[in-house]
Formats: sequence, structure tokens, C-alpha cells
Amino acid sequence: MLTSLIRKYSSFTYLNVTQFLGALNDNIYKLLIVYFLIDQEGIENGHKILALTGAIFVLPFLLFSAFSGVLADRCSKRNIIAFTKILELMVMTLGILAFWYESRWGSYLILFLMAAQTALFGPSKYGILPELVPHDKISKSNGLMASFTFLAIISGTFFASFLVDITGRNFIVAAIFCTVIALVGVISSFCIEYTPPAGSLKKYDARFLYDIYSNLKLASLHPSLLMAVCGSAFFLFLGAFVQLNMIPFATQSLHLTDIQGGYLFLLTALGIGTGSVVAGKISGKMVELGLVPIAALGVAICCFMIDLFSHNLMMVMGLVILVGFFGGIYEIPLDSYVQVASPKKNRGQIVAATNFLSYIGVLCASIMLYLTEEMLKYSPDKSFSIIGTITLFITVLIGYQYFDYLARFIGMILSRLHFQVNYYGLKNIPETPTIYVCSHTAWNDTLLMLGAQRRRLRFFIEQEQGHSSKFMRRLYRLLRVVFIPDIEPLERNTACLMAIKKTLDKGISVCIFVENEAIEEEIEKLKHSYSFRKILDETYYSIVPVIISKGMKDKKARWFVSLMKKFRVPASIAFNTKIPGEQPIPEDFEDELCLVTD
Repeated sequence: MLTSLIRKYSSFTYLNVTQFLGALNDNIYKLLIVYFLIDQEGIENGHKILALTGAIFVLPFLLFSAFSGVLADRCSKRNIIAFTKILELMVMTLGILAFWYESRWGSYLILFLMAAQTALFGPSKYGILPELVPHDKISKSNGLMASFTFLAIISGTFFASFLVDITGRNFIVAAIFCTVIALVGVISSFCIEYTPPAGSLKKYDARFLYDIYSNLKLASLHPSLLMAVCGSAFFLFLGAFVQLNMIPFATQSLHLTDIQGGYLFLLTALGIGTGSVVAGKISGKMVELGLVPIAALGVAICCFMIDLFSHNLMMVMGLVILVGFFGGIYEIPLDSYVQVASPKKNRGQIVAATNFLSYIGVLCASIMLYLTEEMLKYSPDKSFSIIGTITLFITVLIGYQYFDYLARFIGMILSRLHFQVNYYGLKNIPETPTIYVCSHTAWNDTLLMLGAQRRRLRFFIEQEQGHSSKFMRRLYRLLRVVFIPDIEPLERNTACLMAIKKTLDKGISVCIFVENEAIEEEIEKLKHSYSFRKILDETYYSIVPVIISKGMKDKKARWFVSLMKKFRVPASIAFNTKIPGEQPIPEDFEDELCLVTD
């Protein structure tokens, strides 16, 4: 009876509840210590208190990340989660005693132990996700978990400030509240379905820095994965600095109290949760890395504007929400990519290395707060401009590494704006890298192809004489277009054939644009090309014929009712099928070269 009642909800739901309660406790207790120490040392020392609590909280993540990653790969992740929740309950019980005796260092010790159990929990929390949900739901599940995490930050920030308010700064009552939360977390953790160990035989090496280095070296074999690991770490640096700087900023620039400053960070957390959900929705079944540089740019601009409008409370409230919103959109694709792209047997260790770098970022945020406001005497509002400048630099690096993803995402947006598109045969698009053969009539065919499928795409286009302008040359160079003489002598163009094969091997699809509108003729050339057939025989890549048809703008449409029709061009794009009313794909095309069918 009890088992059937528990199984009414999925294991992912219980995981989400468990991690929500853990994050809630982390945020409540950390803020309780800040308010407790401000009571003892005065508001003028707020930035030093925040820097020290931030540093103490992050130390366990630096010390235990490698160990927790090895543990997650060797043992059942579900059992680790349950163990850490029991540990959390014990730590929170000791926290009551620390406040009872008004012990400053006792409170710091409890904060350290609280962070230690969270460090052990982290790799198992993220590593268990692919074991509980289908592969195509990982981005959505990550978005949901992130939104619950930041809901916990919102709730934790609120409850810490609220409890201090309504109890007259009675920290013992607040600590009892944390203990009750920990007890509920223990119960929910035992409801998660058992998962077997991943099978790794790796042993923990006390030289954990070498372990971190080894895991990062493993990630560096895939440059996009390494950038995702580093980009995710930067997000925690950014979030930690905004959180640490918010109370000094609120008290000095906006002339609020410390508790009101705590409430202000609620808005940032609310924005992060919203952005996380939006990123999950946009990504769908794929990991949309094209969102990352755009969101990073949004964060940088908002940080500069917080400094610009630092004395306007209403503007600041809107901007801190936007900082969080863009931050959530930035983080979700990176976390999802780390989980999807990491080798299964090393996933926990790579996630642990990501956590290690992330909390190096948190430590750097504490150090940066101390340097800028204690040693360099910058005001908190100017510190936001400094963080904006750093974010701008990171945006350039991310944009360079993820340019293909960014170009595909922007192409998709532009195609939706410029064209009113009807899609046919989308089910014929394989999940693996694919060779598309498509007739080419104008440069904006590239936008239609980028917008029609979700994989990165490299274009191979027959040499054109008409597009000799500087603009078109630069546009094609930006889209990384490769020009070829024509398809017929392709087998003699070794460099071009190797470029196609290398592109496919990198997981990038290839689109061969041809001037001949009779796609079947070009397909026949490919079928009789020995060198091209050799590429296909050695791999699993398929050829998909594509037909693009474009109409004219509806210039006679009424202005208000059909405004977009004046600017959008009707278009149709078909994958291995016909466009209704137009020339169909030849029936005899479905042979050994084409691995997908209607």
C-alpha cells in the first residue's frame, strides 16, 4: 500500500523535492549566520562578513568535489543522496546548539559541515538525472531542477529574512525550522528509486587536484565540453558575487536595511528561475548552446545599467530581475551539455570537476568582494560595472567557441521573422549528422536550412559568379561556407571531400547547395561518385534531398490585421518528400544511399 502510494510520483519528482529542500536549507542557514554576525559586529562590517561566510561555505566544495565524483561513479547515486540527507539532519541539529551558545566560530563550523554534505550530494544529484529520465527530456528536466533550485534560493532568502523579522532576531527558532526541513528531505530521498552503480573502478586519489586536472584534460578532448564546464563555473562566480554584493549595495546605494537587501536578492533568484524554465522550453529535446552567448551579453549589459541607475530603486528592481533571467538562460544549456556530452563512466567525475571549478568561482567572488570594497574602496555599484566588464570578456570567448551554435540559433530566429514557413517531412530528418542536397536560389536559403533543423550545419555551395560583393563574401565567410566547383567532379576534389567527412565526424551536418533545380540529377551524380560513395560506406551518414520553394510578399494585405504578411515571405521546405502541388522527389530515389524514408 505504502509502496504504491510512493510510486504515484516519479523518482525525478522526489529528487527535485530533495534537492529543493537541501538548497532551501543552505540559503536559510547561510543568511542566518550573516544576520547573526552583523548583530555582533555591526552593519559597517557587512562586506567582510559576507566575504568570509562565502569563503567558508565554498571550501568543502574545493576539498571534496573530486572524492564525491569518484563516489558517485562507484556507488549507487540514490544511496549517496539518502546518506547526505541524513548527514544534513545531524548538522542542522548541531546548528541549534551553535546559536544557543551564541558561538561565532561554532556557526562557521556548522556552515562548513553543511556545505560538506552539499558537496557530496552535488555529483550524484546531477549524475543520477540521465538514469531517471529519458535522454530527450534531459534539457527540460534540467530546466525544471534549476527553476526549483532558484525557487529554493528565493524561498531561503525570504524565510531567512522573514524568520529574523517575526522572531525578533531569535536565531534558535530559525535553526529549529531548518532542522524540520532537513527531516522532510530525508523522507523524500528514500522515495527515490534505487539506481545501480555506474560501474567505474576508479579509486579516490588523495591528490584531488590531480584528479580534477585529469578530468578537465578528459573534457578538453571535446573543446565544446570544456567550454561548457568553464562557462558553468563562471555562472556560479557571477551569481555568488551578485548575491554577496547585494546587501552592501542595498544599504549604501539604495539606503535600505540589511534585511531589505536580502529581500532584494529574491528578485534575482526569481529571474533565474524564470530564465531556466524559458531556456528549457526553447531547447526542447536538444541542447541549445546558441542561447549562451546571447544570454551572457544580456547579463553584462544589465550589470552596467545597475551601476548607471544605482539610486533608482524601481529601475534596480527591474534590472536585477533581468540579470537573473539572462543568467538562467545562460546556465541551463551549459549544464545540459555537460551531462549529455560527458562519457557515461566519467560523467560523475566530470560533473565533480565542474563543481570544483564552480566553487573556485564562488571563492573568487568572495575574494573579489573583499578586494574591490575593502582594499580598493570601490563602492558596491561600481563593483557591478567591474563584473559587467568581466562578463563581456567571457561573452567574446564563449561566442567564439560556440559560433556554429550561435549562427544556427540566430539563423533560426531570422528565418522565423523573414519567412512564413511550411515544413514537410520533418520526421525524415535523422538524429545523426546528415548530408542534405538542396537547390540554391538565394543567400537566404541558408537561413531556411538553419531554421528547419536543430543540428549545427556547414554549407558547401557551388561557386557563384553573381555574389562577388564584399557584403556577400563576408556573409558567406561568417557562415563558414565552403565553395565547390560543382558536384560532378567532386570525386577529384580531395580537399573538399575530406572537409565534408571531417565536418560530419564532428557531429555537424552538411548541406550541399547546387544550382540545378532538378535535385534528382545531382543525386545521380553523387550515386555514381566513387569517392563520395566511399565516405558513405565507411560511415552511417545518410543523404536527404531537400526542396525549397519561396513565394512573394503579400503587399496588399491590410496594414494592422496582417502586418507581418507585408514583411514575411511565404516559403516551404521539404525533407525527402514533395511539396504539395510541386515536383515530387523521384520514386526510385529510395535506395541504399538514402537511409530515411517517408
